Amino acid sequence: KGLELRYEGEAKVQTGGGAISAKVYVNDLVTEVGEKQMATVASLRVFQPQIEGRELPQEAALRFLTITGVGEEEVVPIEQLFSETPPGGFIGQFVTLLPTYFLPIAPLKEGISWTSKERIFLRADLLGEIRYQVTGKEKVGDSECWALTRTLLKPVVLQPEQGAQVNKVADKLWVDAKSGLVRQIQRETELQIQQGRVLTTMLNLILKDTKRLESTEFNQRLKELEAIKAIHKKVGVTVMMSPTKEKLDEAEKALNEFVQQFKDSPYTAHVRMWQRIVQGIRQRLEQEEQRSELIGKEAPDFELTSLDGKKVRLSSYRGKVVVLNFFAHWCGPCNAEVPHLEKDFWQAYKDKGVVVIGVAVWAQGNPFQLAKEFVEKHKLTYIVLVDESEDGKVAQLYGVEGVPTNVVIDKDGKIRYLQAGFDPEGLKKAIEDALK
Repeated sequence: KGLELRYEGEAKVQTGGGAISAKVYVNDLVTEVGEKQMATVASLRVFQPQIEGRELPQEAALRFLTITGVGEEEVVPIEQLFSETPPGGFIGQFVTLLPTYFLPIAPLKEGISWTSKERIFLRADLLGEIRYQVTGKEKVGDSECWALTRTLLKPVVLQPEQGAQVNKVADKLWVDAKSGLVRQIQRETELQIQQGRVLTTMLNLILKDTKRLESTEFNQRLKELEAIKAIHKKVGVTVMMSPTKEKLDEAEKALNEFVQQFKDSPYTAHVRMWQRIVQGIRQRLEQEEQRSELIGKEAPDFELTSLDGKKVRLSSYRGKVVVLNFFAHWCGPCNAEVPHLEKDFWQAYKDKGVVVIGVAVWAQGNPFQLAKEFVEKHKLTYIVLVDESEDGKVAQLYGVEGVPTNVVIDKDGKIRYLQAGFDPEGLKKAIEDALK
């Protein structure tokens, strides 16, 4: 009780749309020990993602874990999990659980192995058969450690109708031969999101520091954690699924009070992430109002550069019906949508006075290169423009807060349709109406 473990390392997520790397900081505090469980642990997991050397906003999860055995933790309600693990670009993809940090050292000796059923995903019912193998003793720094491999023996199906499954979990753990603490973790996972789409994650963590907190500092941490638990009741599903101005105000007040009261707390990183999320939800509500107000009004004009280097201004297409498609190269629904835009809308309507214009936004890397690869991949022949700004300035003009989003502009330059997601029937009707 009161033991604090600090790990540091690096992680990487590789998808079809590219790779994101991150520096990782893990701060585990044992808040309680008992007879029926090994320990309860407050586990702060901070990710500092970056793409091509450019840092993205920091992400931080704060899990309240009850460790019940080797590789096992007590299952928590999905609402609690949602609050503890905010939906971020990196956290959202780093989906598999970190392996346990504690192993009983008494039975460890070279050559032994054992298997156990362990939860390998965030859902309680998704158990995988894990095999542990002790390969021998190795040094980590000055510490003599038992080296173990931890391997998922067969894939675990997540969503059979979509072909989603966990294909691989391969860990190597170095367990201190004296204390039983895991001094280093290396992990590689492979998640098949759907047929043909695979996401891999790689992780390397090293134990940097252990200390027993003095009673004053420990009690202060417990006070901070109780405040976090109160905040979790005001965020998560509460504001993500059914946000209202009142709920957002209440959540924002609690978050701001924590930062003011506990400004030196290590858990501030988690609170600040929720502050950004709440602010983003507030902006989304405002943008939804903005979008509804845009219908029937003149489309905001803009100028962007096409893939062949030409400047293109929207107003130059006055007299034609224009379909604007806001997309991102990393967006799964966008990749699924554009073949239909090409065939069922551009090819079907281009001789009837309709122009389809793709607007590439929020690139995770070189905007023009990624847009070019996207176009080549899907063999698109309609115009594609690139919004190079990090915040998507043109998307903001139209209140776009998610991709794909489609806009139909009539011959007089008025917005007739503005819809997030891909609704082919609704889009077709809007085009037909605009052509009348």
